[in-house]
Amino acid sequence: METEALRTLQLISVRWWNASAYYGVSLTEALNKAGVYSIAGGRENSPPIQKACQFQVPVYSEIDLETFHPLKAIANLKKLKRFVTHHKISLINGHRAEDGLYGVMVKKTLPYPLPVIRTGSDVRAPKNHPLNRWLYQHGLDHIIFSCKASYERFQSVWNFFDGKSSIIYSAIDTDEFQPQDTPSRLRERYGIGKDKILIGIIARLSPVKDHFTFLRAAAIVSRQFPDAHFLISGENAQLTHDDLKKFASQLGIRERILFLPRTDSITVKELIHALDIGVVASNGSEVICRVSVEYMAMGKPQVVTNINVLPEIVEDGQNGLVVPAGDFEAMAKALLILIQNPELRQKMGQTARRYAVEKFSYPVFAEKTLTVYRKVLHNSR
Repeated sequence: METEALRTLQLISVRWWNASAYYGVSLTEALNKAGVYSIAGGRENSPPIQKACQFQVPVYSEIDLETFHPLKAIANLKKLKRFVTHHKISLINGHRAEDGLYGVMVKKTLPYPLPVIRTGSDVRAPKNHPLNRWLYQHGLDHIIFSCKASYERFQSVWNFFDGKSSIIYSAIDTDEFQPQDTPSRLRERYGIGKDKILIGIIARLSPVKDHFTFLRAAAIVSRQFPDAHFLISGENAQLTHDDLKKFASQLGIRERILFLPRTDSITVKELIHALDIGVVASNGSEVICRVSVEYMAMGKPQVVTNINVLPEIVEDGQNGLVVPAGDFEAMAKALLILIQNPELRQKMGQTARRYAVEKFSYPVFAEKTLTVYRKVLHNSR
């Protein structure tokens, strides 16, 4: 099928705005920019649909695939089937297991082939029960995994994904995220001169993001490099800024840490632009890591943990350094290597930008996905 004739429905029934929702909405945007008409589908006013509207991509919000109440499920199936046939949808890509199941049920009622693909960005292995096995082995036409780690988790449960799955990493708009030549207004505002080193972590305040390991590493770095400063920015979740401030005080580094809330007044781009080194300290999650790719796109070297997608997209010694999760001494050592080697920081930053464009940009994202779509469409004839 020619690209111009392809019409996809991206079902994104995620209850909140998380990495899986970002993958679905950003893919919808990337496909539309590549000339492939694609629609984001989900519950009206759900966080993913609200974001899709902000991204200015087509949306379909008359369904609620988050429920399996019998009467509502029947109504949703009828609406979904009517939409698919009326809009001549060529292919459904579900970004949640329920999306895939609904898509397969619609497919079974149609008199013509309708490939259904599921994007798997699951942190946990799938539940090994008969319906789930049937869905993945016989119902879905293909599975796209957001990282190799997710593929391996699924493959460990059911050894049948070779030949019917692909690994496609998430992406960002690298035209939007670029290295900046102008001075950082945040550094100017908070008195962090060019002769200082600013190291930052940008993540919601959850235990899985492991700000405590970051702070312990910061304490070691501070003792050896007095010109190092640190930034923490993220919305309150299971933890608060006050929790982290208290811990920083116990470590004796409170005055070295700049705490900034995540608000609309300070963009992610402004935060990253202010940094010399980015950090992802997570001890779990990260089957998709948008901020890591944003660091890359803006030409920043980074230190990340060896969790899920991180060591797959950050090549140790090339566009960043990879350390064991939870090992604050290893993190401190990696940070000191970068602090003490400005030429290495610059080289890694340049490599990071190149990697972002060549591997994790919207055009690459769209083309890799379209390669899978074309193959699946060909096989479904």
